[in-house]
Formats: sequence, C-alpha cells, structure tokens
Amino acid sequence: MADLSPKFVASHPQFFKDEPIQWNPYNIPYHFYARPESVLILGSGMGNDVAAALRNGAGRITAVEIDPLILKLGRERHFERPYSSPRVQVVLDDARSYVQNSKDRFDLIVFSLLDSHTTSSYYTNIRIDNYVYTLEALKAAKQLLKTDGVFIIKFQAETPWIAGRLRGLLEAVFGHPPLQLRTEESFYGTNGTFYVAGSESRIARAMANPELARFVADHSKIKTQKAALTTDDWPYFYQREPGLPVPVIVISGALVLLCWLFLRRTGTALRSMRWHFFFLGAGFLLLEAQIISKMALLFGTTWVVNSIVIAGLLLLIVAANFLVEFQREFPVGWAYAGIFLTILASYLVPLEKFFYGSLMAKMLVATLVLCLPVFFAGIVFIRSFAKTGFRAEALGANLFGGLVGGLLESLSLWTGIRSLVIVAGLLYLASWIALGAEQPVREIALQPAQDA
Repeated sequence: MADLSPKFVASHPQFFKDEPIQWNPYNIPYHFYARPESVLILGSGMGNDVAAALRNGAGRITAVEIDPLILKLGRERHFERPYSSPRVQVVLDDARSYVQNSKDRFDLIVFSLLDSHTTSSYYTNIRIDNYVYTLEALKAAKQLLKTDGVFIIKFQAETPWIAGRLRGLLEAVFGHPPLQLRTEESFYGTNGTFYVAGSESRIARAMANPELARFVADHSKIKTQKAALTTDDWPYFYQREPGLPVPVIVISGALVLLCWLFLRRTGTALRSMRWHFFFLGAGFLLLEAQIISKMALLFGTTWVVNSIVIAGLLLLIVAANFLVEFQREFPVGWAYAGIFLTILASYLVPLEKFFYGSLMAKMLVATLVLCLPVFFAGIVFIRSFAKTGFRAEALGANLFGGLVGGLLESLSLWTGIRSLVIVAGLLYLASWIALGAEQPVREIALQPAQDA
C-alpha cells in the first residue's frame, strides 16, 4: 500500500526528490486522459490504483478484484481509504468474467498488474489470469471502451517475448501498435511496462504535451521478441509457443514409469491389464480437466468454478447410479452412444453460445452440455464394474488410467484446450474396443470352471 496523498507528499519531500510525484507509476494513466468521467480498474488490489484515480479527478470508478481478502485489507488499512469513497463501486469478480458480462462503458480502462502465478485448479494448467490476456478477452474489454477512450495495460514484462506478446495482442485488437513506456522501481511505486492504446487522436493530443513526450521518449526503450498470440483455446500466457515443455515430458514419463513398476510388483502384466477400465479412467480425468478449463472461461477463474464442476460431476455420477439401480439391464451400447454424441456436441458448440444474461441459465446449460458425457461414462463404469464382481484389479486399472488421463491434459499446451475433447473421445472409443475384446477372453477363462 502506498500513501501518495497531497498531505503525505508535502510532508515527506525526501521520498520524491528523485522522482516527481506526477511521474509516479500510479499517476501515469491520467497524463493520457485527464479527469476521466468513468474509469474501470481491473485488478484493483489493495486500492493504490483506485486512490490514484480519485486524486486525479476521476468521476466514477469501477474497481474489479478477484480476492476478497485483499479487498478487505484494502478497505481496512489503506492510508487514503479509497474504497470508502462514494465514487467507487467495488466488484468482487474475475476480470475476464466482468468484461465478458458488463454492459457499461468507460473513458479509461486500466489493467493493473494482473500477473497472478496461481493455478485455478490442481486439475488444469490454467492460471488465474490466463483468460485475461487473450485476443477474445481484450476484444471484449475494448467493447467497454468509449470511442474517445484510452486503454492501458500495466504489466511487469521482464521477459522480452512477454513484452512482445502484449504488444502484438493490442496491435491485433486495436489495429495499431500501442505506445510503450517503462517505469523504474522507486520508493513509492512499482516498476512496470505501460501499453497505451485506444483513441489515437486522444493519445496524440496527450503527447503534444512536451513534458509527457520527453518522459515517454526517455522511458520507451523496451526490448521485445515475437511470441504466439494467446487465445481462449490456447491461453498459456507464460509459454512462448505451443508445444510440450521438456520438463513436462520428463516428469510425466517418470510418473507413468514409476506407477507401472509398482504395478509390475503386484504381478500385473500388459496382457492382464484391464484395459477397458484403464481407458475409462483416462477418459474421465481428461474430461474433468477440460471441463474445468472451459468453466473457468464461462464463470471466471475463481474457486467457485471448481465447486460448480465437481458438484455437477458428482450429481451426474449419482444420477447414473440411480439409473442403473432401476434399469439394471440398461444397454452399454446406448451409454457409449450417449458419450460420443455429447462429446461431439461439446466440441462443436462454441463457448460463446453459453454467455447468457442469466447466471442461472448459463450455469444450467453449460453444466449439462459440458458435463453430460460423464453421466453416460458413469453408466458404463457401473455396469462394467458390477460385472467384474467389483474386483480390485479393475479399480486399480481405472486409477492408473486416471493418472495417465490427468497427464494427458498437458497436451493442451501444444494443441489447445478444444482438442482435449477429441482425445477424450478416442479414449472412450478405446475403452469400448477393449470391452469387446475382453469379454470373449473372460468367457473362455471361466468356461473350464463351469464345466468342472
């Protein structure tokens, strides 16, 4: 938290002798748009950017923050009490969720150091901020900008290709390269790279100020390198190009090998592996991982997303159990048809179709469409597991398959998230083929015992 109030600055001039207060990073956006009537701050944190907007005469401020604890601390402890101002509206939400659903318009939009390094779930490679820095996200944010507005991203782009990616994203969205400048670390400010886009005429008018032009010229030496542009299908902001990183390949291979060695110690061999259950487990975990990734886009990368997905999956599994309980001879072939049809629907229907105005409608439809394959997969597993007499080796093969399916989620780093649905479909197809291959073998194995 920083106290940059006029009273504090006047009483502590020694802190600002090397950097005049007007060039403090929190004040820079208002050199490009002075006294804006409306400001959107995405990632408002403890409130430093909100306090800067208030000091610079902003009329109405919408502050979006994902972490309730950070908001609570900002309300209670920030020196300038920015969240107590009647001009500030606080929104507890994911930044992507807000820009996707808001109908408001703003003079100035500030992305404020949205650079979390926390994953949204242990089941997916998606970080909390990944869906913020995609072409689709920035296009949605642009729709909230007024015609004469200014759009600013503030980011600690220490890596040249990350700087190049942000520049490329904004150039693709706005049709012209953004103005760039980099501030240095100071006693009362966080260093970062500013990307200024939006109304070219307003930015040009601001740059007519010789002091601002001189400051930008002195701070515009930013090294950039090309990188693949992130999209909703490939949102991995901290990976330069699509592909499988070597550490992921090595660790995944080591885990599979280690588990296989443990299985061999139990006497399990490739020929005796219950491949039907193995592929069922792999398909299920992979489905769950890609469902969480898609739900994060629809509802935001909050912990609520994991709760929605897991609750939906559990309800569908319970429903599958009830169905099998009352329809004990439910055809497995029909269940497989349901798996393939719902997987195909999940692949073909774009996520944009689920952006309903009603949260409940969006939640219900998205959960049904994305999670329904699990219902039919549950029917297959229950019927198959019951036929084995609930044998331990079947469950073990299923768990081993779950490990492999979870590791296969990393394929999205190379092929994108959408392709995981196809991989899951192929795994279920393999389980169907394995089921057909196992049944005659089991019947032959049981025949001598029956004859005796």
